[in-house]
Amino acid sequence: MPKQPITNLEYSEKELESFFYLADETFGIDFREWYKAGEWTDRYRCYSLTFYRNVISSVGMSRMTVMMDGTAREAYQIGTVMTDEIRQGEGLATRIFKHLFKQHDTDGLPYFLACNERLAPFYEQQGFSAQPEPELFVSVSGSASPLEHVEVDAEQWRRFKLESLPFSPRLYATDDMHIWMFHYYQGMDEDVYRFDDVHVIYIIERSRLILYAVLSPRPVDMRDVVARLSFEGITEIVFQFTPDLDSVEQRPSSDGPWMIRMNEGEFFPEGCRFPYLSQA
Repeated sequence: MPKQPITNLEYSEKELESFFYLADETFGIDFREWYKAGEWTDRYRCYSLTFYRNVISSVGMSRMTVMMDGTAREAYQIGTVMTDEIRQGEGLATRIFKHLFKQHDTDGLPYFLACNERLAPFYEQQGFSAQPEPELFVSVSGSASPLEHVEVDAEQWRRFKLESLPFSPRLYATDDMHIWMFHYYQGMDEDVYRFDDVHVIYIIERSRLILYAVLSPRPVDMRDVVARLSFEGITEIVFQFTPDLDSVEQRPSSDGPWMIRMNEGEFFPEGCRFPYLSQA
């Protein structure tokens, strides 16, 4: 039987390496470069059950400030919930959640996490409630010129976060640099483009352009961004954040809901989408 959950601050070298292995096996995510770069800060805490110095189940938690319609609220974002495949069904993640809540419920902060829809019943058992998130998009038709692709290093990626105005003004996070840098080490730096002094991060899936960020130290008219990204063959621009754009449309998202654990009410403002690049 595994002992009491430990935190990443208590990991031995073997436990740390087994955490990396479990994350890779579960999600296909490699934490190593992010860790070696010193980006695993005290903002990201993992609670883990170990067996013979191997991490067999773990729950990650990031404390951050979420800005919602101009109001700041501290919260815990849960992420990297995983259990070794051969140990699933033993209630290990439930044990960790009980321990985590015992440690942090006295803080009086809400918890939130992105959830695969089929796992929602498990999180409901942990006291979470579902809050659906819309997909935000605009239909477009144009023939804009291709943008310049930009290669960025880790320091430039960090400066994007530090020097840019919030591109999702109704809903965004602060104190989340460790997550922003995590996305760099997962390859999002390969999708940076530029027009004028504005950098945008996007990918194209057939006729859909998926927009992750609009980065600039000055205010940017989102209508201009949409026009610049309306390339030939693109019929929709889908936003992975909440744009300041009157013409944006909503529809049910194919992604799973957010799961929220708080005393009452909904956490995110209605009709908003939490920025993907702040998502653990």
